[in-house]
Formats: sequence, structure tokens, C-alpha cells
Amino acid sequence: MTSCGHTTSSSGARCSAEWCWRRPRQLRQNEWNLTVNATSRLQLIADRVTSALTPVMRELRITEDELHAAGDFLDRVGQAGMCKSLLDIAFAMTAIDTRRHGIPGTRTNLEGPVYRPGAPTRATNNLIERDLSPDADLLVLSGQVTDAVTGRPMSGVELDFWHADEHGRYDYDGNHLRGVVHSGQDGRYRVDTIMPVDYAEHLNDPIGELLAMLDRDGYRAAHIHLKVRVRGVERLTTQLFRGDSPHLDQDYVIGAVSEDLVVEPRLVGTVDGHRQYAMSFDIAVPPLPADHLVEGS
Repeated sequence: MTSCGHTTSSSGARCSAEWCWRRPRQLRQNEWNLTVNATSRLQLIADRVTSALTPVMRELRITEDELHAAGDFLDRVGQAGMCKSLLDIAFAMTAIDTRRHGIPGTRTNLEGPVYRPGAPTRATNNLIERDLSPDADLLVLSGQVTDAVTGRPMSGVELDFWHADEHGRYDYDGNHLRGVVHSGQDGRYRVDTIMPVDYAEHLNDPIGELLAMLDRDGYRAAHIHLKVRVRGVERLTTQLFRGDSPHLDQDYVIGAVSEDLVVEPRLVGTVDGHRQYAMSFDIAVPPLPADHLVEGS
């Protein structure tokens, strides 16, 4: 980003700030990569948000000190690189549900911050790559993939799974508990993995502080992430929630948990000293948006 270079009125020195609101408006728009239409939309959103919050300010008599305290907090969120996470927690599901309203199929959900493309195809359907601790419970997840419009089974569909381990941690370096399986001729699929657990990733950061001050649960209910691709085209991103999680009603992502995405586990036996559970979830693949339709999809 180029410095501004305008002359300050007090000293006559040239401004060297990388960001200055006295910079030409077009230059600022270019740095934000805003088109004319995007700028108009930004202005509309800003006006609507300001109009919606003004009555709240008046009703609750919010003070300047409270505003500045909120600003200081947002500064810390930004310094921690967590602004997107904060907005996702509060508003992402509203945006997702609004975008998908009226479209048949399994409900869409957050991708989350730890998805990594290029997970390996699991020919044996097994996502486990590491030795498991005694705390790990095994899981067989299975179901049928169907077309949400016709109800017909869909074969060869890519199901891209990822989830946290028995300690609530994701594998950031390898592909443990990550992988792609395909539906069979009858649309059936199976995944061998472990039971996900509840986890709290924000206990020691600004978002965790806010959740605590709001007396909100700091945990995410145990879940499995899933992307569905048909002929290489993504059709669905969602999450499946473990039905016996104590945090289903308090998951800190507002609106993420819904009954249609909650799957009850059944204890089916023991394998090598680990309890094994089964969960069944059928996937109804949504149709492509009209602007992405291709013949035969």
C-alpha cells in the first residue's frame, strides 16, 4: 500500500501513513478491491446497521465510555486475528439460512476455519491415521446420499469429512480424521472414524472473554464437518452434531445446531478395547443454484 503523502497543516511535513482517510477516494476503493456496485452495497449496509442500532443506543442510554470499551475490545479481537470468527459466531448462520431459504436438501452449515482442501481419498473409508488414546471411542457413520429434488440415490458422490479428535483438537499438519469417501451404486456410504467430542477453542482469547461476560457457553457441541461434491462441484457444506452432547442447546455459534443435523449415537460393541458407536445420517444433496447449472448435473 502506498503512503498518502498529503501535507499536514501543522508542520508542513508530508504524511507517511499507509492508511489515511484524506487519500483520494478512488485509491481507497481500489485498496479494498471495491467495485462501484460493491461500494453502493457497503453504503447501504452501513446505513441500515446504523439505523437499526440507533434506537438501541437511545433505549439503553449507551454511554461514550461503553462505546469506547467496545472499541478497545474490538481492537484486541483484530490484533488476535479473530474478527471473522466473531462475526461468524454472531451472524454467519443467519446469512447461510437466508441464502439457502427455499432450497430443498440437507441444511447448510458453517465451513469453519480449519477446512483444508486436498484431503486424501480413503479407499477403506477409514479416517484414522494415528494411534488412539484410551479415551477415544470408535464410530461408524453411514447413510444414503440422495438427490433432494428427485429422491433418487446418487452414486460416486464425494463426501469430504473432517473433525476434531478425542481431545477436541484438529490435525493441522496431517490428515488424521480428514478424508474423502464416495457413495456406492445405491447411494450408500460409510466412514470409520472416532467419536467427536465437545471442545472450547476460545477459553483464553478475547472471544472467550466476551462469551464469559455474557454468561454464554464457551463450548462447541461435538460435530463432524462435511462437504459434498458432485462431479467436482461443491453442492453442500454442513455439520453433523452428536446427539448426546450436553452443549447442543448452548453451542456458542448462534443458530448452528438444529434438530435435523443432530444424530444419535448407538453403542454397538467394543473393538481393541475401544467402545464402538454407530450413527446414521442420510444426505439429501441440494440442487445447484440457477447460475451454476450445467447439463446433466
